[in-house]
Amino acid sequence: MKFVVVGYGRVGRRTADLLRDEGHEVVVVDNQRERVDRAEGAGFEAIEGDGAREQVLERAGLDDIDAIGGLTGDLNTNVSACVVGGAHGCRTVLRVDEDVSDTLYDRYTSIVDEVVYPERLGAAGAKTA
Repeated sequence: MKFVVVGYGRVGRRTADLLRDEGHEVVVVDNQRERVDRAEGAGFEAIEGDGAREQVLERAGLDDIDAIGGLTGDLNTNVSACVVGGAHGCRTVLRVDEDVSDTLYDRYTSIVDEVVYPERLGAAGAKTA
């Protein structure tokens, strides 16, 4: 399967690595040159640009991907990437952060396929440990 990971920070980098380790094709989109260089150095196809813009996502092969993850630290970018990806028939994964209210969290779960909340996942893992 082919995935686009928008954002190559803490969450995006680990997600891209896991997907590749499972044999999937991954294209990284990030608006910071140093992160694009890091992704390329790790062996990923990487595109420099704003992952909220359809034109940038089209350069990543939007019509040929199976899923897109809006995984940056910026909620607006993540939502936009997922909306664009969804309009192209992609499965969508939205990262939210701790500043999202329960009402907004519920709203986002209705417009994307999956919502990931790294801080909540980390807390759940710590509690279980």
